[in-house]
Amino acid sequence: MFDIAFKDLTSKKSRTIMVIIGVMTCVLLIGVISFITYEITDAIQVDANSIAGKLVFETNGTGYPPSGSNIPENVSNQVLADSVVNPDKSSAIILAALPHNSTTTTFLMGLNPGSEQAFINSTQVTGTDSLVGQSNNSVILGYQAAKDYNVTVGDTFTVKNEQFKVVGVLAKQGIGTTSLQDESVIAALPFVQNFAQRPDLVTADIITPNNGVSLGNAQNTLQNNYGNNTYVVYTQKDALQSLSSTESGTFIFLDMIIAMVIIVSAILIMVVMMMSVKEKTREIGTMRALGTSRRRILLLIFYESLIISVLGGIIGIILIIPLYDLFIYLAGGGALGYIYSIPLSILLEVAIVVLFIGSFSGLIPAYQAMRISPIEALRYE
Repeated sequence: MFDIAFKDLTSKKSRTIMVIIGVMTCVLLIGVISFITYEITDAIQVDANSIAGKLVFETNGTGYPPSGSNIPENVSNQVLADSVVNPDKSSAIILAALPHNSTTTTFLMGLNPGSEQAFINSTQVTGTDSLVGQSNNSVILGYQAAKDYNVTVGDTFTVKNEQFKVVGVLAKQGIGTTSLQDESVIAALPFVQNFAQRPDLVTADIITPNNGVSLGNAQNTLQNNYGNNTYVVYTQKDALQSLSSTESGTFIFLDMIIAMVIIVSAILIMVVMMMSVKEKTREIGTMRALGTSRRRILLLIFYESLIISVLGGIIGIILIIPLYDLFIYLAGGGALGYIYSIPLSILLEVAIVVLFIGSFSGLIPAYQAMRISPIEALRYE
């Protein structure tokens, strides 16, 4: 039956090609959207991982990243001096907006020189990973921030009449979309306070518990001592929930697009296959008159639909990476030719969608063909 189905498809080349292109477009859209969703999720996880094993002390109700938080520096110093806090691996931070063109901004992050690891963690750095002994205007750039300003180690750039000297560049953290670390410009805390005109204020404290103090005990102690209704202490898990909540609307929107693409593709193939059945009414009637069973007629149309879907799906999967690469390039996220690998979960999702479209779209036309009466078919003009 497969050979007959394939022969029928090749006899209607233009229509077959049109449907294959439709399925291919469906697969491309689903693949790219799924890739975007996957990488947003990855970026959320990367951001949450940046405070793994740490606590964040910030203004209550702000969420992560704590860009809207404001804490008096004297309160921050009291928290960092608490006995449950490891002062060598903890730091106050301040976040400010640093524009790199007329429409978008980067995070300017200030922290105490010598405590860079509170935010950088184990990320690979080109140049130096410390601001100790550097000039006041020295900065360590995230991967995306370095691209935005088109600079590397040793270069300088100017924003709002302030010159910045690049002493280090962090390795990329997000797979395609960028994380907080990718988009940060890290500088000394006093420098950022002055630049942002927020003297004696910090945004949050990133805290590592002292040796022998569990994360839970440190959180409870700090919350009891300084939390009340003004400030809150939270963990990586809380940050992950905050980040996921922020992107929930985006995920719903992307899922709606995928659902619409699947429905349109399924209807397209169904309509084409019903047209094909109608054109082959006499042929199907002849086959029935010669003794071909209804089951074989049903399978013939079903296989045609499945073959079209599989061919379109294979071509679409091959083109997912080039199209996604182009999308990221046009969005300003990198140069063409970056090598991505399609996650197994996305391949499985696309494969299931292709099989669903092929199977579902062929059911009604196949049932229609199966019910054709040999006598009526032979009379059909």
